[in-house]
Amino acid sequence: MINDVLVMVKDKLNAYCRLKTGSAEDKVVFPDGSNLDPAKFPNNSIVPMLVNFEEEKAIRSANRFQGVVRNGIKTEGNPSIPLNLVVLFVVKFSDYEQTMKFLSLIIKFFQSNRVHDRYNTPALNPEIGTLTMELLALPINQQNELWSSLRAAYQPSVLYKISMLTFHDSDSIAVAANEVSGIETKFETI
Repeated sequence: MINDVLVMVKDKLNAYCRLKTGSAEDKVVFPDGSNLDPAKFPNNSIVPMLVNFEEEKAIRSANRFQGVVRNGIKTEGNPSIPLNLVVLFVVKFSDYEQTMKFLSLIIKFFQSNRVHDRYNTPALNPEIGTLTMELLALPINQQNELWSSLRAAYQPSVLYKISMLTFHDSDSIAVAANEVSGIETKFETI
């Protein structure tokens, strides 16, 4: 599901940038998985990168197990896990003015497309309900820590929290350990 959200954001942001700039070229690209330590960002692009996720504990069930009805039988199941994604959008262009232009376009895109659901995003994974985008402004010391953890020099960027994905596997059943009925020992004589 995380991949579905990131691909949806990348595709919609690309469409928005093409519309606003008149360019036919996609500017939003995922980072190369082989260039993440230290993080490297391609020139003339916008790179969305998942930098963290957090559990939304305020709405998670306090009950460790919740009742689930399967085939008319009530069984115990773990409650859903609601997660927020924290995504960094790194903007890197040779021309600094272009960098600022695309950084502004990202902010405008999320201002005008704050909520994503079935109505405005029909291709959204059916397991995903409503997604809300929220701008996060980190204090300078936390920005420094973020870029240090990426082991990269600071690049103009903006951070967004995407709320909320709910993870629940209703098809799986709990795996119970087989009961130990006895211990068999074998000794060989030499």
